[in-house]
Amino acid sequence: MTCIEAQSLITSYVNDELNISELEDFLEHVNSCPSCREELGVYYALLTAMKQLDEDRNLSADYNQELEDKLHRSQERIVHVKYVYYRKKGILIFLFILLAAFFGLKDYTARIEDNPVKESTFRLRVTYNKARFEELTDGLELYLNSHMQEESREAQ
Repeated sequence: MTCIEAQSLITSYVNDELNISELEDFLEHVNSCPSCREELGVYYALLTAMKQLDEDRNLSADYNQELEDKLHRSQERIVHVKYVYYRKKGILIFLFILLAAFFGLKDYTARIEDNPVKESTFRLRVTYNKARFEELTDGLELYLNSHMQEESREAQ
């Protein structure tokens, strides 16, 4: 935020008319710029004194302290608004996770209840392979046995 933009928001700040994002930018600039901070002090004293005179109230003794208190309350307001925002966001995320878990478990339990397995015809792949290639294995064993017998005859 530039000094001109900050100075144009001083009256709105004194009258509490800034939204949170404008207030945050304004306070950041005023806390880092001594000339704008001084201008804010002057305008705050002037506007507050005029308001007190219009309302027939006693004039304040220390406008600088009132301004410091107002700046402190404004900072606290920003922190509070951010805290509430992130808390709501966290609660919303937690609720989404909770709903997803609930519906996921509901679907999972529904599948279990719909299709209970009482007896399975599933066999391990090893038994499947054994049954399928039993004929080939027997043939291979016969071939090896005959080949071994031929070698033993030749050796004699």
